[in-house]
Amino acid sequence: MPRDVTTTAAPPVDSELPLGLLVRPYRRRWRLVLAALGIAWLGALAAVLIPARRYTASVVLAAVPNARTSGLSGGLSAILGSAQLGGVQSTPYFIAKLMLLRSVITQVASERVADARGGTVIERVLEERGSIKPARVEPAMRQAVSAEVDKQTGLITVQTTLPDSAVARLITRRLVEKASEAFVRVSRAQATSQRVSQAERVDSAQRQLRRAEERSREFVSANRAYTAFSEAAVARRAVEREVTNAQTVYSQARSDYETAVARELEETPAVVVVDSIPNRLLPDPRHAPLKLVLASAVALLIVTLILWSQREFQEPRRAPLTEPGDGSLRVERPISERVASGD
Repeated sequence: MPRDVTTTAAPPVDSELPLGLLVRPYRRRWRLVLAALGIAWLGALAAVLIPARRYTASVVLAAVPNARTSGLSGGLSAILGSAQLGGVQSTPYFIAKLMLLRSVITQVASERVADARGGTVIERVLEERGSIKPARVEPAMRQAVSAEVDKQTGLITVQTTLPDSAVARLITRRLVEKASEAFVRVSRAQATSQRVSQAERVDSAQRQLRRAEERSREFVSANRAYTAFSEAAVARRAVEREVTNAQTVYSQARSDYETAVARELEETPAVVVVDSIPNRLLPDPRHAPLKLVLASAVALLIVTLILWSQREFQEPRRAPLTEPGDGSLRVERPISERVASGD
């Protein structure tokens, strides 16, 4: 007598992992997913709302070129002119470096803030009163201050970011002033040393010119008449050439000396303000949506790692065929599915 056989058609084997198999662990462990997302969102909101709002005082500067070097045509003459007039020039990178010098930063940090709260700049930055260790001053100021140079335009952007808008504005303004004073001080010191050296050069050139003129006078006194192609004529031309060269050297030395004196006395500013600090500083944006999205991505990544470690993404094994006592064949469901359905 033929037996009744009940079979179930097995689905075709797919070489790729089905999409439903990827989503199924998240639906099965939805409590874990919601808990991870909730913790991540709470952490993101705490990072957004708990810290105090910060303000950025920004100013855009342009370096003032040296008028004496800007008139040079370029090439070798520019190199020689720059070497002769000194290597300190008000370039954007040099000014940005001056603003971040240790001496400039510490001077600004030690100044007092003229408002109701009072205190020094570093006390307001660190929000501490009393004596502050010198080792903490420079790192705290460098963390709040930045100076960047735009390579295309040569503009210098100085920024100070702090929770106290008044202190941020004061630090930015004083950094610009202190950097200009430091540049003028360095330029004057260099011009002073150049003036001393150029004075010695002028004195030497003047003595050489006097000796050349004395030899020319002695030659004329000794040779009142001579033929055009005689040895006396050749000596006469050599003496005149020596006098001409001495006069050229003396004129150049005198001109460089006057340039050094003018540079020592000038008070040309190192920078000019292109975009000043606004009258009202707006708080920096908190970027709450972006932080929530990043927190959600991190939470989902952590949940995925947890599920992967528990082998939730593995494809379930094929159900075995069993033959009951009545002679029919039936397909056993996997244990995981039976547990989930409550059978």
